[in-house]
Amino acid sequence: MEAIRAVAAFLDAHPELGKGRITVAFSGGYDSLCLLSCLKALGCDVVALYVDHRLRSPEELEEEARLNEANCRTLGVPLEVVHLADGQVEALCDELGCGLEAAARILRYKVLEDRGIVATAHNRDDQAESLMMRLTSGCTILSLSGIRAVRGRIVRPLLAVPRCDIVRHVDSLGLNASHDTTNDELFCMRNRMRHLVMDSLSEEVKDRLCRIAANMQAIEARLDDLEVVDHGLWCSASRSAYLALSPLARQKALFQIHSRFSTRRLSEGGRVAVDEAVEKGRGLEGADLILRQKAGMLSFFPPRLFFSCSFKEGVHLPYGLVMRRTGGEKALHFDPSRLEGTAILRLSEEGDRMLTKGRLVPISDLLSAWGCPYGLVLQDAVGVRAVFASPFGGRDRLADSLLEADWAPLPPWLPCHEST
Repeated sequence: MEAIRAVAAFLDAHPELGKGRITVAFSGGYDSLCLLSCLKALGCDVVALYVDHRLRSPEELEEEARLNEANCRTLGVPLEVVHLADGQVEALCDELGCGLEAAARILRYKVLEDRGIVATAHNRDDQAESLMMRLTSGCTILSLSGIRAVRGRIVRPLLAVPRCDIVRHVDSLGLNASHDTTNDELFCMRNRMRHLVMDSLSEEVKDRLCRIAANMQAIEARLDDLEVVDHGLWCSASRSAYLALSPLARQKALFQIHSRFSTRRLSEGGRVAVDEAVEKGRGLEGADLILRQKAGMLSFFPPRLFFSCSFKEGVHLPYGLVMRRTGGEKALHFDPSRLEGTAILRLSEEGDRMLTKGRLVPISDLLSAWGCPYGLVLQDAVGVRAVFASPFGGRDRLADSLLEADWAPLPPWLPCHEST
């Protein structure tokens, strides 16, 4: 069968995949069922991971669960199921201003984090579909590189396989693929492209679209790279090195920088705005990313996410941070019992002020001096009592009212990466 030969060739080209467990992003449809069966047949250690987005009727989800369990049992593959909370996808839509499909994808990949190697079942038809969508949306030329067979720990062994071969493979095994009825609706661009355009294209035309992607990937691989320093939640690069790049190499650099902060594609307008800001030597507050320039260096930050949550140990914050008691020179030592009323953590805003070193200082002045666009502030009934900017390249500082002459015995606080 074409599908299993293609997956075998992919594994031969990437022998490291056979050294550990592979998590298959599993929907139960033809594509992921084909990928799961091929990897299992080729002797890989695989697990199927299904994410329930709570976007369909309970009856349809129950039937899908029944089919998934039966198919995984037949293949001898363990099945893990993760249920998102009711309304979680819709809430992310409102927060990011994106569609249901985009929000569901972001949350799905969030679940897949820290799973080691993750295999998705994108195929030849998905590649052609993506190329057509980008061609009709006025994308940059590098966007025509399409879907990658390997991106970090995400692998796509079926990317060169036509969907007709995938269907034949699954049917030959006697497996019953599930069907997501939302894929039949025309509420999103991808579904409209699939049913109104792609279904009318010949296999030859789809192959030609995929060749465009392969050619663009080859061109991109030959472009100069920008040396980028990863600081965790932000990154930096030399302005002169960026300006020395060709226009295409600049696009490549900005796409790679943006991918550190978001699973969404960098918009053409956002890319042009960043490029113009770098050339003019000014900063930028964009919806895609934030740029600061200082001393010949470019600093890139994720966009602002406005939030408010209670101050306590272990509270999870945006940007992948969690508030913890930890040691180290940067930690702020203070007594939380001295906070008055409800204490919250939120992102800094214009107009925030804090009494520090005997002066009421605008938080924005501190952040500007540190070269970062924002920080976390700790606020209670008295006002802003602390600012945490170290995760974003700045410093942490207490208000005078929380300073102690002998702070060593007090619990130290610091927002840390969730992985630390």
